[in-house]
Amino acid sequence: SKFPVEVFGDKTIKNIKGKIEFKNVSFAYSDQRDKKRNTILDNISFVVEPNKCVGIVGESGAGKTTIINLIPRLYDCNSGKVLLDNKDVKTLDEETLRGAVSVVSQNPYIFNISFAENLRIVKKDATDEELIDIAKKVNLDSVISAREEGLETKLGEGGLQLSGGQRQRLAIARALLRDSKVLIFDEATSALDNENQREMQEVISKLQAGHTVIIIAYRLSTICEA
Repeated sequence: SKFPVEVFGDKTIKNIKGKIEFKNVSFAYSDQRDKKRNTILDNISFVVEPNKCVGIVGESGAGKTTIINLIPRLYDCNSGKVLLDNKDVKTLDEETLRGAVSVVSQNPYIFNISFAENLRIVKKDATDEELIDIAKKVNLDSVISAREEGLETKLGEGGLQLSGGQRQRLAIARALLRDSKVLIFDEATSALDNENQREMQEVISKLQAGHTVIIIAYRLSTICEA
């Protein structure tokens, strides 16, 4: 079977502010077998201002994940426009668009390498000082300093050495190290216990000062700060 080749535009945005706008967006998944189109979004319009935290809540299948997949262009809308800083995402080059948006999922993948190497995946030349500074922003610095080998501690297959909340904070640290202006949390706190969920919400509210934050959830309690 053939997969569509990704085609990006050629526009760059130098200082991304992080404004997201959906203008009359419609989207349907097409079923190749019976040629049916399954409409998920029908003429959706909204604006997320820079440095605001917005929650999108709804039951499974309501189209929450579809919305966030349209922002970094994992899919393209059938009609309407998705805009980043007032520019159609279809006109932006890959570096601008994919650098601007980071998604933290429910099960972020952590490699069987050290804390430092897991972070340097997104920024090869990051100094140890930079890594510790980022770790402080996501409340991971005490976790790192408690380990005998610090930043060089191996994390085990899939991050076995870390709790669910710590794995997610490591994924957020990666997004911050990439300097992504738009941070999307896709059901990121749904599998966490209350203690970890509280800590994640603390981290997310701290990030708001410099980032546009979009939280996808099916529980209202997850987005009460939004």
